[in-house]
Formats: sequence, structure tokens, C-alpha cells
Amino acid sequence: MKSTLNRIADLIEEYNSTNIFDGNKLNQQLKELTSRLYHIETMRTKAHEDYEKVIHTKVAEGFSVARATNEAKVEVPEMYQLRRLLESGYRVVDAMRTNISFLKSEMYNVTKD
Repeated sequence: MKSTLNRIADLIEEYNSTNIFDGNKLNQQLKELTSRLYHIETMRTKAHEDYEKVIHTKVAEGFSVARATNEAKVEVPEMYQLRRLLESGYRVVDAMRTNISFLKSEMYNVTKD
């Protein structure tokens, strides 16, 4: 998981320094970033299962749902971390797509004239 998260961070840094008109590079980065985010989604699914299992177990032991939820947050901290990372990652994906769409419209306008 750590290597995937590190590569996502690297991709975002690469995107940040990529020339805004380099459509090929943006497409490559978008492809790899979405693939990496898919892998993170599978990890988040596992974390969610662990999180729900902790809640179920704690409630069965007599904890309130609120207390069991707090315990799950402590025992499965990656649940929050992965959720936040995915939200941010998908925002970067949206920005990349917007940039690529802009390039397409600029090419259309240039060829149209």
C-alpha cells in the first residue's frame, strides 16, 4: 500500500510540474493515476470491512454504536486516511481531464480557423 501511495504522490507532483500543453504526458499521468486509485479502492474496501467488523464486534460486546464507531476509528485508522486520499486523488483526476478537454477544444479551434 505504501508504494502505491508514494507513486500517487509522485504522479501528482509530476502533474504539477508538467507543461499545461503536453497532452501526451497528461494522458499518461491520468492513465496511471486512475489505475493506482483503483488499487487504493480495493484497499479501502478491505479497510471498510475491517472497520465494520470492529463495530459489529464491539456492539455485540455491549458497546454503544457511537462508542463502537470510535473504537473502529482507532483500530482501523486507514479507513479515514484512504477515504481522504481518494477524494483528493479524484479531484486531481478531474483537473487532468479538464486540462485535456481544454487542449482538445484549443486544437479544434485552431483547425477550425
